[in-house]
Amino acid sequence: MDFAATRDPFERRSAAQAAIAYFIASPTIVKLAILWLAMILFIAVTARWIMPYDYQQTALLSRLLPPGATGPSGDFHLLGTDHLGRDLLSRLFSSIQLTMLVAVFGTFFGAVVGSCIGFVAARFRGWVDDIIMVLVDFQASMPFVIIALSVIAVMGTGNMLLFILLVGFQGWERYARICRGMTLSAVNHGYAAAIRLLGAGTLRVYLRHILPNILAALVVQVSINFPETVILETSMSFLGVGIQPPNTSLGNLLSYGRDYLLNAWWIAGVPGCAIFFTTLSMSIIGDWLRDVLDPTTNSGT
Repeated sequence: MDFAATRDPFERRSAAQAAIAYFIASPTIVKLAILWLAMILFIAVTARWIMPYDYQQTALLSRLLPPGATGPSGDFHLLGTDHLGRDLLSRLFSSIQLTMLVAVFGTFFGAVVGSCIGFVAARFRGWVDDIIMVLVDFQASMPFVIIALSVIAVMGTGNMLLFILLVGFQGWERYARICRGMTLSAVNHGYAAAIRLLGAGTLRVYLRHILPNILAALVVQVSINFPETVILETSMSFLGVGIQPPNTSLGNLLSYGRDYLLNAWWIAGVPGCAIFFTTLSMSIIGDWLRDVLDPTTNSGT
């Protein structure tokens, strides 16, 4: 019997070919979600070069122009203008760039911090594990928006690095629980102890042997936590305690447009749709990744 012929055809391909194959085999809604998220990431990377106008340039004679209108100076505005005559498409590109910057780095920071804390709890156990799990339970029971608003009230607004780190702390307890639980499971299965008996150090065991085995669960959790991070950033910016002018984010645009819903709906409608479809797309991708990477389910096969 040819055992090579019975393998998953994706296993005999390169990583790029396997990714393309999985994309083609994925449901249509997942393909649309991936394409939308790819477009958002492309805009986030190239926003400074593809925006048609300066996102801070005002023109009061062109204020509140509807989508597809041309201003008095002959400037074409695909998505219209806001209450100060600023081109909404340019401001949307700049907002997507800053929102994605905060969401990507914040999510990555939370994943790294939470995973490290989970490894520490599983490694030392005892009173260290007890203290960490108390902090995890406290984080899970306390609405993070309240914590974030309290920290900003003390530290003040305007510090971008502080804001990214603060947003990144959302959901760290989930990564800590995943890493702690799956690390303890790996230790109980014995292969971690066997590797340690062969002379491997603690860091090597955790990074080279345990982490690859729990990476799929962490990837799924990242895909689930990412839209929550986007919502947190936009919510805080909407309240005026997040991204501060002259910088702009999707939450800022939404906040500016709430006073013009009746006569200039596009100011709030455009960023609102961007937020909705981005978070929806990431949620769809997260559910799909969970089905594909979880060996206990068959819905993704």
